[in-house]
Amino acid sequence: MSDLSISQIKSRRAVYLALSTLALLFLGLIYAFSMFAAPITNSFGLDKAAVGLTFNIMMITFCVGAVIGSQLDARLGVKPSLIIAAALFLLGFAGTGALGNGSIAVLYVFYGVLGGLGVGIGYNTIVATTNVWFPDKVGFSSGVLMMGFGLGSLILGTLSVNLVPLLGLATVFIAIGVVTFVVVLALALVLNRPPSTIVSLMAPEKATSTGYDPGDEDAALKTPLFYVYWIWAIVVIAIGLATIGNCASDAQLVGIDAGFATLLVGLVSTCNGLARIVIGMIYDKTNVKTTMLIDGLVAVAATLCIVGAFTTGVSALYIVGAFCCGFCYGGVPVVASAFSRQRFGSKNYPLNLSLANFAIAFGSVLNIVVGVAVGGAENRLGVFAVMAALSIAAALNVLPFSRMWNRDMAMLDKKRTSA
Repeated sequence: MSDLSISQIKSRRAVYLALSTLALLFLGLIYAFSMFAAPITNSFGLDKAAVGLTFNIMMITFCVGAVIGSQLDARLGVKPSLIIAAALFLLGFAGTGALGNGSIAVLYVFYGVLGGLGVGIGYNTIVATTNVWFPDKVGFSSGVLMMGFGLGSLILGTLSVNLVPLLGLATVFIAIGVVTFVVVLALALVLNRPPSTIVSLMAPEKATSTGYDPGDEDAALKTPLFYVYWIWAIVVIAIGLATIGNCASDAQLVGIDAGFATLLVGLVSTCNGLARIVIGMIYDKTNVKTTMLIDGLVAVAATLCIVGAFTTGVSALYIVGAFCCGFCYGGVPVVASAFSRQRFGSKNYPLNLSLANFAIAFGSVLNIVVGVAVGGAENRLGVFAVMAALSIAAALNVLPFSRMWNRDMAMLDKKRTSA
């Protein structure tokens, strides 16, 4: 594909972006677990608390799957990686549907482990491959892809849950597995890496005469900037998870009726999805420093509003805070995707992206630790008071990040100029 013209690249990458977003919409169904939890508990006769642990297992294996996906992509290529991801997702959902009745172990292994691994591999392969087609609009492409992934639970999850009374949970899970397998397999048949000249053709201002990208030489885990980024991402993710995982119950604690509390969960998911487009556009128009600061300040506003709601009982404050939480959480994967590509180049992008997204696992752990430390469900005000303090620290963390970013960018520009 090295002889593709600019018009051909634009046409092809538009198709890839649309198909990749569709595939991520289906893979994002695994994040509809909060919707599936009650049907799983009732239909399979399982303990509610034990069922809830599945989400944490899935979050961790998703991150592990993303790292595995980066290695599969490097060794086997895009198509085999996506086929493996599709097969694991099929096993995860169909296996849960067929064997999950009365067995918490099946739920953990199939939905939590196999499903999480499949989504992690698929997510990383799709995002890492599709984004490289957009060196000139990496924020936009990341935002569109992340929007599809974020809205999967709202759109298809809502549809799936509504089908459970008609078809039964087992049938719905098997159908989800089969349909998603077909969609991801179809993408595997068409998605390819871009030509080696993609940067010089689409973003000549970022290219050198030799095609040399000094960012390719740097390992993320050996770069101090990466860990400073991680601090910001882990905190914002923990804030998002603290809200998203308990939105309906927390809303009722501040006086919102059960019906609207359920609707609020969907509205927060919508904010999550829309944020991915907005944050992507902000990234393209500004820079990573400004984007992180804006998202971090939204996290501060979110936690302060929720603390205010629990303190005063003003439900409107909780609604605003929940929307802001959905927004700031949705911005993190977009920043992770664009940051990894811009700072560390395209050569090892799949691996660096998976490492950046490992903040999801650490954010999940931080959320659990904060909850346990202050009393969890019995002290939601305490949880968000701690999160508010952490959000301020995360926003302030952008200051040292900015200084380090400027230093690293100057270093890379100097290497490009001398190449």
